[in-house]
Amino acid sequence: MTELRVLATYGHPDDEGQVTGTLRSLLQAGAQVTLVCATRGEAGEISDPALATPETLGYVRELELRSAMAQIGLFDVRLLNYRDSGMDGTPENDDPRCLHQQPSAVVVGEYVRLMRDLRPHVVFTWDPQGGYGHPDHVAVHRHAVSAFDAAGDPEAYPEAGDPWRPRELYWGARTMKRMASMWFELEKRGLLPEPLPEDRRKRLENALAEPDPVASIIHDVSEHAHHKRSAAGMHRTQFGENSLFARIPEEFRIQFYGEERFFRARPGGQDEKPESGISRLLALAD
Repeated sequence: MTELRVLATYGHPDDEGQVTGTLRSLLQAGAQVTLVCATRGEAGEISDPALATPETLGYVRELELRSAMAQIGLFDVRLLNYRDSGMDGTPENDDPRCLHQQPSAVVVGEYVRLMRDLRPHVVFTWDPQGGYGHPDHVAVHRHAVSAFDAAGDPEAYPEAGDPWRPRELYWGARTMKRMASMWFELEKRGLLPEPLPEDRRKRLENALAEPDPVASIIHDVSEHAHHKRSAAGMHRTQFGENSLFARIPEEFRIQFYGEERFFRARPGGQDEKPESGISRLLALAD
């Protein structure tokens, strides 16, 4: 069994879906895995008013997150207690409690303390664009990367504990081609609840023409597809019975959930060919 320690951090409950298969693989290998969520997703959707109200949504989504992670065997779930900033340009951006409004030094300091306390060998987080540009996704990326670089520096945040230098930092290298292809196939089959807006159609068409992002690790997680699906299904306020998620045919679910890709940002410099599986990660343990 490995002694590997892993920290994964994202902005909202359900953001972790991009890494749940890999985290389950690592857990099965004996790794210690901690998930840190920066907010409770208070500005998210409510798929069914019977599930939550705007006032209770954050509490409900935290419960959903913990239930989702239990599906993959992950029980060390922590929250930073910032408020969801909402989509860019919305009134939630101005809430003084939201992540978007916090001084970088404060949030980075929290992450540094976590890294020095947990002493992870590997850190996973959002890519620089935050997937689709959500302010909280971008902020988590920025703060987590800064903390990764500072955690091993004894002169940085001396009040946050003894220095610890994590060994490798990864973020998702998901290709939007698969997502775009799935949307268009769902449209072809008449499974979309409403016609695609023209701006979204244009973005999806552009995604089909874009090159795949560089991946350092490509991990086949098809054996965990059921657990990934079960975990995602726990986020009922976001993926209700009438949501697009529930309409996805089984063959697309297997295709969508069967592979996870990651870019290694620290240390820099990429191998010519992506590595397959998690053997490199397991070898990083003390």
